[in-house]
Amino acid sequence: MNSRMLRAALRHRQTWTALRGVLLVLILAFIAVPMLMVVWTSIQPDTYPAFPPSGLSLRWWSAALTREWLLPMALSAQVALGSAVCALVLGSAAAYALTRGVGRGRRFLEGFLAAPLLLPEIVISLAVVQLVSVLDARRLIGPTLLVVTHALIGIPFVLRTVGVSLLGVNPVWERAARDLGASAWRAFHTVTLPLMRSGMFAGALFAFIVSFNNVELSLFLTSRDANTLPIRLLQYMEYQYSPTLACVAVTSVVGICAIAGAASRFVRLTDFIHGGST
Repeated sequence: MNSRMLRAALRHRQTWTALRGVLLVLILAFIAVPMLMVVWTSIQPDTYPAFPPSGLSLRWWSAALTREWLLPMALSAQVALGSAVCALVLGSAAAYALTRGVGRGRRFLEGFLAAPLLLPEIVISLAVVQLVSVLDARRLIGPTLLVVTHALIGIPFVLRTVGVSLLGVNPVWERAARDLGASAWRAFHTVTLPLMRSGMFAGALFAFIVSFNNVELSLFLTSRDANTLPIRLLQYMEYQYSPTLACVAVTSVVGICAIAGAASRFVRLTDFIHGGST
């Protein structure tokens, strides 16, 4: 009886493992197939790709690597870098204060700082436009306002990753440094900050990626002479189609993947995605 039950449990486990494997393959295919199609579109000679393919060609790449696309890409990178830095500073300070704080309003503050992830980004963008209009500050619309607005959605990522890092930092270590004669800043700089760095780096990376690819927040906050790459792609697709768009998309995706790959050598990003500690 026990052997039959053991075999039945083993078959059930094997079946469940196989189903999970199939589900994982389907999810990976759902993510990868559209990207593979974009890559294929960028290296084939026809305006509208067909099957079977007619050959390979790099003819569309010459148009993709021009000022028309490189300038918006550079602006997107500058805005993403600026917003990531702002989110890093503000989010790290908030995470440290919330982790060390014991007040009743802690939960409320955590929810408030995470609110930009819960609200539709198009609503945030419209609210910022209305605020700028009320303050008669339309001249601020452009890269500066984009940096500030993108930082809003970057802060929750930094708050999360730095908070996870701080879970492994015992406050007693900082107090011990103070007892040994270190000032508050020196204790923080030599004890806590090194243990926070991985979370800070991961949060800044997430904030950079989210900002670089953002459409909704940027839709009403870009000027005619300064468009980010996602907005430029959207405007181009409204009136015409060309495989050049696929080349531009591949260039930006490869750049993001390269940054994330390089970062993964120094920070285990999955620890922060799963909520584990470093």
